[in-house]
Amino acid sequence: MASTTSTNEQEGIVALDPRAFVSLSVGITGFVLGLLATAQGAYLGVFAGVASLGAGLIGWVVTRQASDTERRLAMEQKQMIGLEETVTSQVQARITAEDAVRSLSEELSATQAAEEERTKRVEDQIRAELSVQQSGAQPRNMITDPDTGLYTENYFRAAVEARVAAARRHLRPVAVVLMEIVEVMPSGEQRQAEPQLIADHLVATLRESDTTCRTSKGLYALVLEDTPENGAVWSVERIRRRLSEEHANLIVWAGVACYPAHAFEVRDLVGKASEALEAATEWHQDRIEVALAD
Repeated sequence: MASTTSTNEQEGIVALDPRAFVSLSVGITGFVLGLLATAQGAYLGVFAGVASLGAGLIGWVVTRQASDTERRLAMEQKQMIGLEETVTSQVQARITAEDAVRSLSEELSATQAAEEERTKRVEDQIRAELSVQQSGAQPRNMITDPDTGLYTENYFRAAVEARVAAARRHLRPVAVVLMEIVEVMPSGEQRQAEPQLIADHLVATLRESDTTCRTSKGLYALVLEDTPENGAVWSVERIRRRLSEEHANLIVWAGVACYPAHAFEVRDLVGKASEALEAATEWHQDRIEVALAD
């Protein structure tokens, strides 16, 4: 029933207020009684009937206006309640957003503190191993390759962890490159290229801020600081060109993975570079493969 009334109001159909019917009924009754009195010859009854009818009409109009006013007041009150609810909802949403931002800030601060602690631990370990090596004692984990003087695989993984932690704090990219370089013999047989030759070219081509390592499997691992994907590809291309100009019988395969474009964690980053290198070795000539983003 309420929905029908609301629909009628929306369509412009206004229901009569019962108070208007009362006033109009009184006026009509007085008018009829006045007519009856006229029939008996009392002209004063005509006047009374007309006056009663006029009073009824006036009452009807006044009641109608009062009803319209009440209806408008009800609509305005409803709109006001709706506005109050909207404001309350917006305030609640703002409070929720502020709580979320505060929570994220606290989480970020905790993450940064953990990353700084881990970076410091890695750097302390590297300094300790360097100190042991410089003292002439046999280090527990060799950090330099005896054949090339490059850093070893242990140092490479520690360096990647430290560089990624620093990059995460400063919002900078880091590139990891794994390279396999072979020499093609006149017979067509392939063998690993001379390690010292490759090491000299790597050191001469790369920046001092870059880290150059040699793994236990004879691969060359590079950590290129503050280097995005295109910069890493260009660095490897420079190495490839320099080698090919002097040694045409060398094949250079390389896999490139970058933080944060391809992975966020150290293990995933190195794994992506390894997968890219594996794809590059499927070619029979020089090839640089870039990891696929998840």
